[in-house]
Amino acid sequence: MIKAIIVDDERFNIRNLQSLLNSQHSEIEVAGTATSPSQARGLILDLKPDVVFLDIQMRGMNGFELLKSLDERSFEVIFVTAYDEYGIMAIKFSALDYLLKPISIIELNKAVDKIKDRISTKKQNLRLENLLYLLDNQDRDENEKIALPTLKETYLIPVKNIVRCESSNNYTTFFLVDGVSHLISKPMYEYEELLSPYGFIRCHQSHLVNKKHIVSILNEDSGYLIMEYTGSKVPISKQKKSIVKSFFKIQ
Repeated sequence: MIKAIIVDDERFNIRNLQSLLNSQHSEIEVAGTATSPSQARGLILDLKPDVVFLDIQMRGMNGFELLKSLDERSFEVIFVTAYDEYGIMAIKFSALDYLLKPISIIELNKAVDKIKDRISTKKQNLRLENLLYLLDNQDRDENEKIALPTLKETYLIPVKNIVRCESSNNYTTFFLVDGVSHLISKPMYEYEELLSPYGFIRCHQSHLVNKKHIVSILNEDSGYLIMEYTGSKVPISKQKKSIVKSFFKIQ
């Protein structure tokens, strides 16, 4: 799912674009809308969108000025404007695309295709960066780290300090030995392939655990893994039970 925010000082324009996205592109989740640059700024910082559909000509502050006011811009931008002369400026501002009002379905579809391609490339690059980092450090077990990017900071966490990971939709929470947790706006499967070589087990659709921190296996229901440090009771799904048993050579 691609998280989007729509910014336009005319509510009709917001409703129109949101309706087009809902009917044509189920992979786009409109997580929030804003009718002013100040409101948009708060939403961007809070929701950390993948893409912002941004009106250029707004009262008080235009779209370019809004972007300049942000210290960091990790999202893609598609400008929406009624004025064709803004197109060149939008391109110079490194926008992914720009749409002219009234919005054409064909042009919207092209813009969404660009969004999907760009975000897919970003995810592939993140996996590659993490993989290369781990491979470069594989001969120094105590120093192996994984990069966990948030909006304001990228944490380099030793793999041995990760107790477990838990997913919720497109987010993953990393629980560490010191009790600290980090919520990352990336799905867990992107990290599973990186962490599996280091003894991490996918014991449930929503849970990935570090075998080094498993204290015991509780024989209730399909089973639970008891984790040290956090004291977590992590469920084992029926589908994963045989994998867990095989991992620990349990008959």
